[in-house]
Amino acid sequence: MRLRRYCTPKALFVSYLLLVLIFRIFMVSDFRVFAGFTGGPDDDLMVRDASSLIAHDWLGPFDKYTLAKGITFPVYLTVMNKFGIPFLLLNVFLEFAACVTFVMVMRKLIPNRFWLAVLYTILMFNPMATYYWTFNRVYRDSIYSYLVIFLFSCIISLFLNRYGSLLKTVWLSACSGFFLAAVWLAREDSPWVLPFVIAALLITALGICFNKKVAQKIKRLLALALVPGVLILSILLVSIINDHEYGYFGTNEFTSGSLPLLIKELSIIKPDVWNPRVPIPKSTREKAYAVSPTFTKIKGQLENNHTMRIEKGNPTCDIFVWILLDSVQNAGMKSASSTQKFYRQSAEEIQKAINEGKLQTRGGYMTIFESPWDNRYISPLFKALGETVHMTVFMEDHLHQKLGAANVPSTGPVNQIRTLERVTNNLAYNPAEPIPPQQKVDFFNKLASVYKFLNPAATVLAVAAYLYIFVRFLISIRTKKYIFFSEWIILTGLWMSYLVRMLLLSYSDVGTNFMLYPMYLAPGYWLIVMFNFSSLFIAGRSLWEIGQNHFRFGNIKHKDIKNEYNSTYGEFD
Repeated sequence: MRLRRYCTPKALFVSYLLLVLIFRIFMVSDFRVFAGFTGGPDDDLMVRDASSLIAHDWLGPFDKYTLAKGITFPVYLTVMNKFGIPFLLLNVFLEFAACVTFVMVMRKLIPNRFWLAVLYTILMFNPMATYYWTFNRVYRDSIYSYLVIFLFSCIISLFLNRYGSLLKTVWLSACSGFFLAAVWLAREDSPWVLPFVIAALLITALGICFNKKVAQKIKRLLALALVPGVLILSILLVSIINDHEYGYFGTNEFTSGSLPLLIKELSIIKPDVWNPRVPIPKSTREKAYAVSPTFTKIKGQLENNHTMRIEKGNPTCDIFVWILLDSVQNAGMKSASSTQKFYRQSAEEIQKAINEGKLQTRGGYMTIFESPWDNRYISPLFKALGETVHMTVFMEDHLHQKLGAANVPSTGPVNQIRTLERVTNNLAYNPAEPIPPQQKVDFFNKLASVYKFLNPAATVLAVAAYLYIFVRFLISIRTKKYIFFSEWIILTGLWMSYLVRMLLLSYSDVGTNFMLYPMYLAPGYWLIVMFNFSSLFIAGRSLWEIGQNHFRFGNIKHKDIKNEYNSTYGEFD
């Protein structure tokens, strides 16, 4: 009797969640971290920034890469190191927390512990969670998807709680703002989450304003303002510290300051010959030198740069930016203030020439890493979009293979690999060190094959289920019952966010460089699974209940039963 008292459904559910977590931890115990130390602004920069933060030296001495990328991942590494937690173990815990958060949020729409456990299991063993580019690799994309899941979960919960507790609204708004800031400061392309966040906040605010039963409306609306408020405060905090340390007020040079302005002015100069991935060819640079004495100061360094020669004078957009940073530093501008002054003056001189009609221009400027829009992108853009959707639906990598788990040796000097191990509290394989075959790695690869086989069919059914939910919602409008309103809003948000991410990467692929790597598409692999399961359950539950009521109406002619059904789902046809 005492055992039965403790074996409640809730206790069994929590126990299952923890057992899956323990199993995941055990199965990744043979994995090691890796990083590609090439002297570039990727893995090297993340480990270097974390090392400086650990030594209480902010981001270290200023150089061309110091303010090139976001602060979220270096801070994550620093906190992990201070608490002595291994990198891979903390990543599993972060995945667990993100999955549980989404599951707990969705319990209002999936009020069944068994199916919540199924959803949790599917998420925990998502092949993207153990794909070596987003699990073993010590880079910001190893945690980026989880931050997105946290953010979307908090925003969804905020929407579902729009008529609930004021205190809970305050708490959820603060959490949403925190994770929005974490996402924003993690990658430079993070504005893709804004449509979801803004739309959800507007719908939530409208629901609060127009519902006569909701009290304390002003306080609730002020609570929603915490979401952008926390983001703004986070940006200000990082900007103030950067200003104190380097004399640069901004989070990083690619999203603020004068560098984007210079790239914009260079990009909109009309090239002699259009090249889809080269917005600033040599002919464009020559035109800029002719009108900008300041920009001419780096001509020797820029045109004779080693990478520029490899690219034959016409590097792609993303490569050009790094060549520019290198050339500016080689020209003697060693501080953030001097580089910003150079970017600003160069941009102003080119802009003046454009205004005076000395340079022909084109429109369509997008961002610092993208070529300006041109209608000739339409066909390749749709082709690239089809490729991104295919990769995420079929759970494949850029080589159309399953998302494999692996142990990969680090590259670079041994001393940097030892630094990597000290920062991450994890072992790494040296370049020449043999990697033994491992059954645990094989387990995840076999599991990835299952996802690759099942997810395409699940996606097709989920889209059909979504259309069913949408039609049911439209039909219910005439009876003012608004069936599936919340469900439709949430599913639409997940689906549209998925498409926005795919479209962004597709445009980067056709207008910058090859970008269709699973690491960049990683949030899409999670969003498609979240959408698929939620859509299938909501529609399946509705169809099941309709079937049940069909049976009840056909065999038990009872007015109360029919009224009960109609009050919930609308008039039965």
